[in-house]
Amino acid sequence: MKVIFLDKDGVLNSDEYFNKIEGLDIKGIESDVDIEKVKLLKESVDATGAKVVVTASARYTTNGKLLIQLLREQQILVDITPYINNIRGKEIKQWLAENPNTEDFVILDDEIFDSYDDELMKRLIKISNGNGISFGEGLQRKDVQQIIERLGRKRQKDEEELEI
Repeated sequence: MKVIFLDKDGVLNSDEYFNKIEGLDIKGIESDVDIEKVKLLKESVDATGAKVVVTASARYTTNGKLLIQLLREQQILVDITPYINNIRGKEIKQWLAENPNTEDFVILDDEIFDSYDDELMKRLIKISNGNGISFGEGLQRKDVQQIIERLGRKRQKDEEELEI
């Protein structure tokens, strides 16, 4: 199984998106997530056959649950990392330990955490230039290309496993 560990802020939204919707009466997940960024993520998932594992600290909140629902509506297989005091590196490592059939993974995040060891750093695709201070530009086409390059395109075998 291929996995995309997914942060939300700075990945599925951007400064530009929040500027665009400022003052509009937008409710639900669209107040927090740019659907165009979700479409880019979906493109990555479709090309690689990867499952998405949400790492965002908001994954247990109402908006986190709405994000998971939105991803599932897009036909994206979704899971979440366990909660270990919001120590993202430990949470990813724990999820990997609990899912030994993971053959490859990438991490999409706009921040670099102290808890990311050398192995996790090699798998990080740093999204955005916000660095946790602003949202930056969010997921871009260049990032989709990098995800596909790192994880590889899905094989016929992957298609057959998903249908079972």
